[in-house]
Amino acid sequence: MPKLNYKTLRQEVVDEIRQKILGGEFKPGDRMKENEIAELFGVSRGPVREALRQIEQEGLVRYERNVGCSVAAVTEQDIYEVCLLRATLEILAVRLNKGNFSAESLQQMRESLERMKALEDDLYQLAQEDNYFHSRIIEQTGFRKIEHVWKSMNVNNFAIFCAIDKQSVKDSYQRHLNLLTCYEQGDAEAMVDELKRHYDVGAGSTAAESIVKKSNQESLASILAINADLCL
Repeated sequence: MPKLNYKTLRQEVVDEIRQKILGGEFKPGDRMKENEIAELFGVSRGPVREALRQIEQEGLVRYERNVGCSVAAVTEQDIYEVCLLRATLEILAVRLNKGNFSAESLQQMRESLERMKALEDDLYQLAQEDNYFHSRIIEQTGFRKIEHVWKSMNVNNFAIFCAIDKQSVKDSYQRHLNLLTCYEQGDAEAMVDELKRHYDVGAGSTAAESIVKKSNQESLASILAINADLCL
């Protein structure tokens, strides 16, 4: 592996670790030893330590006292919560904008969709594009606090893409195409309905059903239906 560029060292270490986790090279439960990672990347332990702290906040690794860092196992509950929160915010954005989005934003979403189509099963880049695609809608609200909350969840999206079923990943392009079609048509109610479908599938039907059975929580679809009514 080539040595990393020291101009952006910490971020490059973050990106490399993310990619190895999302690519399955680092598996859930694997110990993340600073000295071994530093040797692998040809850097000192300082940037690795900083990178692991950031990735811990993203939910990809976990830290245990007297044990150290290891690759985190993303639970069905994690997937459920993140999908619910993201869907609620995006539905709110649709309501606030009354289904009207700028031609520039729609064009940016089309371009993102084409990049998704070419990525196939590159989880790291797919998660990046997913964040970019949906952020175009959130930013149209002009509400900085909504944008801040949304961006705080972008990092969790890497962990979600690592954990969801592979069929959902393969279907990513089509599901985003369905969303974009609704956004281009400008029908707010159709957008809300498609968002409910989008995020329920995104959680993985098996995972969602399992959570409902284990904790007596309502399905994502039923909760989103309530949230859609509350969002203006």
